Order: sequence, then C-alpha cells, then structure tokens
Amino acid sequence: MKTLIKISWRNVWRNKARSIVIILATGFGLWGGIFATALMSGMIQQQFDSSIRNQVSHIQIHNPEFVKEKQAEYSIHNAKQITDFIENNEKVFSYAERTLVSGMLATASMTSGVELYGIYKSQEEITTSFKDNLIEGDYFESISRNPVIIGKSLADKMNISIGNRIILTFQDLNGDITSAAFRVCGIYQTSNSMNDGRNVFVKNTDLAALIGSDDIVNEIAILLHNIDNVNAFSEELNSRFSGNEVRTWYHISPDLSFMNEFSGMALMILLIIILFALAFGLLNTMLMTIFERTRELGVLMSVGMSKLRVFTMILLETSFLVVIGSVFGTIIGALTVALTSRRGIDLSGFGAEAMSEFGFDSVIYPTLDNMFYLNLAILVLITAILSAVYPARKALKLNPADAVRKE
Repeated sequence: MKTLIKISWRNVWRNKARSIVIILATGFGLWGGIFATALMSGMIQQQFDSSIRNQVSHIQIHNPEFVKEKQAEYSIHNAKQITDFIENNEKVFSYAERTLVSGMLATASMTSGVELYGIYKSQEEITTSFKDNLIEGDYFESISRNPVIIGKSLADKMNISIGNRIILTFQDLNGDITSAAFRVCGIYQTSNSMNDGRNVFVKNTDLAALIGSDDIVNEIAILLHNIDNVNAFSEELNSRFSGNEVRTWYHISPDLSFMNEFSGMALMILLIIILFALAFGLLNTMLMTIFERTRELGVLMSVGMSKLRVFTMILLETSFLVVIGSVFGTIIGALTVALTSRRGIDLSGFGAEAMSEFGFDSVIYPTLDNMFYLNLAILVLITAILSAVYPARKALKLNPADAVRKE
C-alpha cells in the first residue's frame, strides 16, 4: 500500500501544470463556496438576532383577548405577580412591560396609522437594543412633557424632525377618542423599515394618564439567558399563571422560525451544488488522464497489477488533488471569514433601503460554526470518491493486450 501511495503521488505531479490548475480551481471554488455560505449565514443570523432583540423577544405574555383584538382594556391578569416571578428567576436575562394602543399620528399636513407603545425606559433599554438604535435625538431626556420617539421611515414619510410637535389620537379604556400633543425627542432606525414606519414609543406613565389607568400592562416581553430554555420556561409560566397567553418567539413569528430551521439546510445545499460542479471538473480531468495513459495502464495490468490496485491508484490520485485543493480553499476561506466577521462587509452602497425592507442590516458579519467545517470535510471526501469512481471503472474495462498496442 505504501508503494501504491508513492506511485499515485508521483503520477499527480507528472503533469504539474494540469494538477496545479485543478488544485487552484478546487481551492478557489471551495473558498467562494465557504465565503458565500458564511455571508448568507451571517445575514440570516443577524436578521434573527435583530428580530429577537427588537421585535419578538424570546417569550411574550398577553391577555388572550388582546391577541385577538388589540385593545388596551385587555390587560394581563396578575401582571405584578408575573413580573415578581420572572424578576427573581435565574433563567431570565431581562423583561419589559408595555402598554399597547393603536392610533393615528398627525402633523399639520399629514396623518398615519401607528402602533403606540408605552414603555419603561430602564426595562426597554436592557431587554431590547432600542436605545442603541437611536440615530438622532435622545432617549426621553431632553423633553420633560410627553416626549415621543419615532422611526426614521415614519419621520421621512411625515417630514418630522427632532423637536417637532405631533398629535397622537387613540381610544381610552372607556372607548372614548382622546388626543394629546407630543414632541419628538428621538428618531430610531432598525434593520426593519416596515416596523420603523409603524411603531411609536412614549413613556408608559404619559400613556397611562391619557388612557385612564396606571396599571394596564398589555404585553410582557421576556429575554432569556439561553434560547434553549424557551420551551421549558414558557410551560412553567403557563402552569403558574393560567388565564394568560404565553407565546414563544416561534409562535409569534412563524416566518422567523421557518427561516431559522431552513437556513442550515439551504446553506448546505448551496455548498453541495458548488462541490457537485467541482466534481464534474475533476471527473473530466481524470477521464482525460485515463485516455492519455491507456498504454501505461495496459502495461501495468499485463505485468500483474490487479484491477483493485489500479482502481485504488486512480482513487488516490483523485483524492490527492481534491484534498490539497480543499485544504488550500478551506484555509483561505476560514481566514476570509475570520477577517470579515470582525470588520463586517458594508453593503450600504448596494441598496441599503431595499435590504431593510426585508429586515437585513446594511453591514453584514459573515459567520460559520465549527460543525460546518466538519460537514465540509465529509462532503469533500465523498466528492473525491465519486469523482474517481467512473474514471477508475473506465480504466478497469481496458483490455491489457489492446491497451499495450495503443500509441
């Protein structure tokens, strides 16, 4: 076997130019596949993280009637007991209580439908990255009476800037229409421009005074230390506080759940397609090699080399080419991912607004986990074997006597 390995290794380098081209093609093809996969993985992971932190959290608690019809009167049962429980639970990273009201935002010349969130500053700052998303103004600090924070999409549509006065109109707990003047203290921007154009944030105390109650909690958003604890903790909340609806992130946002489950498969399919294309290149090259070495293979079989050893030799030659190219491609691919994952790739010049429509950031941080490289090594090995099988079978079908006479 050792002799056969040496012979196969020498055969690889008998035509150095062709072998180097195959190695480089394999390496750069794999590098492109790794980087494209890392880029897609980074985009999907960022969208998932952004959705969790800015929109759905890990778990949300509502009054069942509020889920059906978003009216402020449908408050969470035993909200104080729930917050006391989750505040002292080691699984919980943070939580945020919110009062939600649907209403209208009006300026001197325009109106727009909005979702009004009454929030507590300290809770929201920890539970979401809301404060970090501010691009203008401040976090309820410069204006003492009825400050409001709106999204950039809404500000652009309504031509609103910091310090402008707006009118918010909505129903109070008695069903009466109430309006109040607010002044814009901040403008935020997330990767989801649709939410930015709809969601408006005010202090919970200001909203409570307008709707007629200071103990209305329509939503409790919970962020856990570990997302793997979501199911167990939601079941515990359901058993302790019946009468409320406890929903996990994948119940709240099924499309996010589908994206999270399908992404791994989609990325692997992408890599398989790239390896499949490389396999055809290797197959073509090895077939050419067999046809060029017909006489040589005939001589080897005539002097007693078994068909199994001929098959093994061709398999080893193909494997050497694939493994060298794959190691080269994997190294430069891993280095590229490592460098870009720190600095990020700014795609703002390629349609940042269009990306935000689909919930993607303009700066992408490619990422891959270690399991991907293990799967890659297995796929590369399978590619090498499959690429060698057909050429090796062609070699085994040669008639030694006819092959020796070929020029």
